[in-house]
Amino acid sequence: MQKTLNDISAYSFHDEAKCIEELRNFIGDFSNVYLNAREIAEELVTKARAQSPRLFEALLQHYPLTSKEGRALMVLCEALPRIPDSTTQQELIRSVSSTAAWKSGQQGIIGVASNVAFGLVGRLAGMRTLRAISPLFQKTATAIIEKLARGFILTETIEAGIKESKKYEEKGLLLSYDMLGESARTEKQAKQYFKNYSDAIKKIGALHSTEKDWREKPGISIKLSALYHRYELLKKDEVFEHLLSKLTELVTEAARHNILLTIDAEDATRFDLYLEIFGAAFANPALEKYDGFGLALQAYQKRAFPAIDYLLAISKKYRRTIPIRLVKGAYWDTEIKSAQVAGLKNYPVFTAKENTDISYTACAKKILEHTENLYPQFATHNALTIAVVKEFAGEKKFELQKLHGMGDAIYEQLSDQIPCRIYAPIGLFNELLPYLVRRLLENGANNSFVHKMMSKDFDMAEILQNSINSNVANSVPQSANIYKYWQNSLGIDLGNIWELEGVKNKLRDFANGYWRAFSLIDGEKKIAATSQIIHEPANINRSIGDWSSANGNHIAEAIAVAEKGFQEWSTTTAEKRINCLEKLADLLEENKYELIQLCMREAGKTLADSIAEIREAADYCRYYAHQARGLLIVPQVLPGPVGEYNELHLAPRGIFLCISPWNFPLAIFLGQITAAIVTGNAVIAKPAEQVPLIAHFTALLIHKAGVPGNVMQLLLGSGEEIGAALVAQPKISGVVFTGSTETAKAINSVLATKTGPIVPLIAETGGQNAMVIDSSALLEQTADDIIKSAFGSSGQRCSSLRVAYIQEEIADELLELLCGILADFKIKDPIEFDTDYGPVIDSAAQKMLVSHVKEMRGKAKVIFDGEKVLLSENGWFVPPYIFEIGSIHELKQEVFGPILHIIRFKSTDLDKIINDINSTNFGLTIGIQTRIEARAEYIATCVNAGNCYVNRTQIGAVVGVQPFGGEKLSGTGPKAGGPYYLLRFLTERTYTVNTAAIGGDANLLNMS
Repeated sequence: MQKTLNDISAYSFHDEAKCIEELRNFIGDFSNVYLNAREIAEELVTKARAQSPRLFEALLQHYPLTSKEGRALMVLCEALPRIPDSTTQQELIRSVSSTAAWKSGQQGIIGVASNVAFGLVGRLAGMRTLRAISPLFQKTATAIIEKLARGFILTETIEAGIKESKKYEEKGLLLSYDMLGESARTEKQAKQYFKNYSDAIKKIGALHSTEKDWREKPGISIKLSALYHRYELLKKDEVFEHLLSKLTELVTEAARHNILLTIDAEDATRFDLYLEIFGAAFANPALEKYDGFGLALQAYQKRAFPAIDYLLAISKKYRRTIPIRLVKGAYWDTEIKSAQVAGLKNYPVFTAKENTDISYTACAKKILEHTENLYPQFATHNALTIAVVKEFAGEKKFELQKLHGMGDAIYEQLSDQIPCRIYAPIGLFNELLPYLVRRLLENGANNSFVHKMMSKDFDMAEILQNSINSNVANSVPQSANIYKYWQNSLGIDLGNIWELEGVKNKLRDFANGYWRAFSLIDGEKKIAATSQIIHEPANINRSIGDWSSANGNHIAEAIAVAEKGFQEWSTTTAEKRINCLEKLADLLEENKYELIQLCMREAGKTLADSIAEIREAADYCRYYAHQARGLLIVPQVLPGPVGEYNELHLAPRGIFLCISPWNFPLAIFLGQITAAIVTGNAVIAKPAEQVPLIAHFTALLIHKAGVPGNVMQLLLGSGEEIGAALVAQPKISGVVFTGSTETAKAINSVLATKTGPIVPLIAETGGQNAMVIDSSALLEQTADDIIKSAFGSSGQRCSSLRVAYIQEEIADELLELLCGILADFKIKDPIEFDTDYGPVIDSAAQKMLVSHVKEMRGKAKVIFDGEKVLLSENGWFVPPYIFEIGSIHELKQEVFGPILHIIRFKSTDLDKIINDINSTNFGLTIGIQTRIEARAEYIATCVNAGNCYVNRTQIGAVVGVQPFGGEKLSGTGPKAGGPYYLLRFLTERTYTVNTAAIGGDANLLNMS
């Protein structure tokens, strides 16, 4: 039965054990194949071990990547050659050298040089002046890394690569040139990568007659992410509009020259789109007589094996052979982390190396069974895998492939028996550093075949184990279980066709929904005489519901009901309250599609932001439930003298007023309430007036989860009327507030003047959030992080980036990158999945931002002008802007929207930057982009900020992982989603008993 793309896509979520069972059944009896293959592999390994180690093998044996020296070497390889200024280069060398103990005894020029350069620098690192590290050592360190890189990178230009290829062709080796077009971020980059590919195809094609079989000629490898900068499933329509035509042009050119063109595989989230685009390009009638258009298939993906059926169907349909380069996959660790961060219900890749080996074996066998439709190309450095392929193939033709600089000792023994092709990277040295680091990781990993083969610590039995019949315990926990004590929230894979189609279908059920919101007191709706219509911020002509405001009578009634509810709830067992939170988390996930529609339409959130919001809310429920178990179930017994018993237990305070903002209408709303409820308090919730529908819907779920109606009251209304009146109520025992600093101060002032008990205020407010970017930062990664931090969620997060400090040596290049990314942003209705960000919340927010833009135009330099971006006219949209200013003090308040300010700095200005940031008196988030660990630690220590993020975005704090909250003007603490948050909702009480009062201490007397 032919598998559709949806069928293949669904394999991402299949149980790994069942996938492996299916693959083993296909492989069948493997015992004879293994015995014959092992004999071949043992001979290959024995001869390979007899050779002297290559450069990188010797270096990695001397400095394993698990050692401090190995990690230091990786940092230097990734950053040093691309740093433009001497001062930062020196700082990087000193930083990594001081943390490692460079060993003596390494032979050869590289060993001697590394010991002299790094060892001496390490001894000098303690000196105060950077001048202690002379240019000689900088040059030596750079030369070592460049020499190492040359082992993996063929040449810098295609012309030089063609000349270099002659020596390989004389040995019977073919090449597949890879222009190393990494993911494009901008249209300009994509055009350049396209030109590089096109020029290379023409130059490679000119080497041989078109009559010569492409199997006997060099070829080229390309990446789709290099051809189009928005290569993602959510933007499928524009991907097909722009990328497919580029790909078709390149393939047509390759066909004209009759050379092999292979599309490289990339990350798992693009795999479905990758197959679909390949199928569309392959269908081009102009390729009717060309069978050299192929693709790479990663065996570590669960979808690899069923994908072969899809490729077979295409091949048969168009009666052309498809070359398949079968690889194991090089980014396993990244795929595992991405799946965990996204909360996927299963991993798209196999979690055990042995299972990837099984998948590779099954895929190889299947491809070899269909050589009339598929041309087999097996990319591997594993001698046993090669031997197994030979056994499966028999007399059938196939090709072996290896990476330049790897597997030489094995392939030199095979090139006269089997066609062999080298994957040969071409490109500028400084641009290829991520590729170099990946190759070092791949070779240096303890479970790598290359590492085991060259290491004396592994015998032949360990190297040539039979993976097919081995049962491996899964050492990687499922995404849901990564936190051990509480369940990770469930996410959605927006790069998976099967799952995305499911989301679209489920959202259609609520597409025409109309919601009504009311205040809830004692579980009953309070219907007012008048109601207000709610219009979508993305389209003010479209209404989605209505709501009724509470009044003064409702406030008095809510207080009275909550007071009674507290008396009952505070005596309810902690376990029952905990169970309510866990049930609520489940209800959120069960109702996620309706909540997604509400978040998109009432709050103007994109699909991705809406999913993240629901996940954060569920995380609060489960994390606080876990925390409550540790705090509330068993009182803490304290030490004391004999004859005395001391106990500390925690008690709820009373009625908490929870005032939540519009920018996180579900997560923060629920985070406040669940913390108060699980600790035994009653709650009066006052959500922001812009988002009453989400609040009302969530409140109903809270009651459905088992929280009594008299324990949680919902009062809708404006902050000026309902919120202010509630704060002043004498029966309020605590206030939790998230919003502006000004409002927090006003609440604090009211609480301070109240008679009666002192009322605690837990406030989380805004920040003048900065990011410091030095010249060691990787520009592409930094640009991605800045874009997400400053413009994600329309810049309407408390943690959003407001001011980026950029070292002057890299400022122009980084700003060009940022402008190129923003130029293609789609700012429109978030119900359209390809939206980059949606509207701001209302007209007042829009007016404030427009006013700030006008002010900045008059006194700042415009780096990116948002007027270039097309906007819908029907909503509260604000385009992105970047302004260059001279000082952070030019900003008199937080600018809550998609506007970024940048400041250039010299490498000697670091302390001034820190002082300027601290002098704002805000202290919420700080971002740092640097490869100098000591510098990151210094900034983190000196800047007053609640959350510090290094080499990543500075938004998206995860509950229980990055507890969120600031200091000074940015909040009171404790941090939401942290281990100390619940304590603020509780009072401490000690219980002391004189156990000797009855005449003595029996326990002590019994001991004597």
